[in-house]
Amino acid sequence: MKRVDFNTCNPPSAKSVSARLLATAILLLGLIGCDIHKAELKCEDAIEAYDKQRFEGHTDELGSAVDPTTGITWYRCPAGKRFVNYVCRGDTLRLSWDESLAFAREFSEKSGVVWRLPTKKEMKSIIEPNCIAPALNPNVFKDAEVANHWLSDPNTLHQDQFRCALNSYSGNISCRQARIIKQPFMLVRDR
Repeated sequence: MKRVDFNTCNPPSAKSVSARLLATAILLLGLIGCDIHKAELKCEDAIEAYDKQRFEGHTDELGSAVDPTTGITWYRCPAGKRFVNYVCRGDTLRLSWDESLAFAREFSEKSGVVWRLPTKKEMKSIIEPNCIAPALNPNVFKDAEVANHWLSDPNTLHQDQFRCALNSYSGNISCRQARIIKQPFMLVRDR
């Protein structure tokens, strides 16, 4: 059996000790961090089927949903789609900001009802804070795409080439969207 003389052993270098400490710290942070991040639920999983929440009793067979909190009437499908037999049919329009405003004006003329793009405040009022992808109640807003949606607010903070849009994945607003980008949008009308 070989004898070890502890007086002749070389202690570990400071470099290897700090490397081991760093590796241990990273491992511990990784394990602790697992509990910090909570998984976000998709709205279709977080909201029960047919549960319209505050819109319950405030929707009709023509595709309108009246928000009892704000009094705003929403068209339940993205612009370009039709509400038929409680389902959105057709293709979602993707237009520039200027084209979206023009579509709302033309839609108003043809329907005899004044429709417009929602404001930041109006769009934020329908965001479901506890879910994502899209952060809208799927029982009220049928076929809402996960995308940036144009808002009517002019961009007062940046150059005229930018406008505001709400990202329906998370409900965040950005006012740095180039107004020429083709994006979907929703329509609202005042009561």
